[in-house]
Amino acid sequence: MQKKSDEKQLLAGNRFDVHAMELVGSDGKTYIREVVRHPGAVLLLPILDNGDVVMIENYRPTIDQTLLELPAGTREPGEPPEITAERELVEETGYAAGKLQHLHTYFSAPGICDEQMFLFLATDLTAGDAQREAVEQIENRVVPIDQAMQMIRDGQILDAKTIVGLSLYQMMPPTT
Repeated sequence: MQKKSDEKQLLAGNRFDVHAMELVGSDGKTYIREVVRHPGAVLLLPILDNGDVVMIENYRPTIDQTLLELPAGTREPGEPPEITAERELVEETGYAAGKLQHLHTYFSAPGICDEQMFLFLATDLTAGDAQREAVEQIENRVVPIDQAMQMIRDGQILDAKTIVGLSLYQMMPPTT
């Protein structure tokens, strides 16, 4: 299938929009697919000086569960990912990073959404007060990285972006 240039906006949301996209199939027929248009997001891997990772216990009303996650947040339209990363780390955890290093960029769910995730390693952390949104129910949880990886294997970490972020970090060569 090939993408046609015309899309129709079905929903304008606060954080994303939904569009209907016309595709022409190999059979010559036109097909409609709904897609989420998203400004992108950042995922943070905050590592303390001792090597532990700062994670969050985050209540997700959409699934009525609290998940253990890496902090993350949605970019403002046109905002550089590094600026979003700095802001979201403080908002969600209270920590500020002395150093941010971009590790990877990937699509979260390209079958239905154009959201790009920018993964940043945050180090040289300084603790402070979180600036969480009124609707967020978040608590910090510091976890040794080996324990976090075991929690993925044991099915205790269910958040896909967190699994991706921790797994990519484990694959990266150590920095000096």
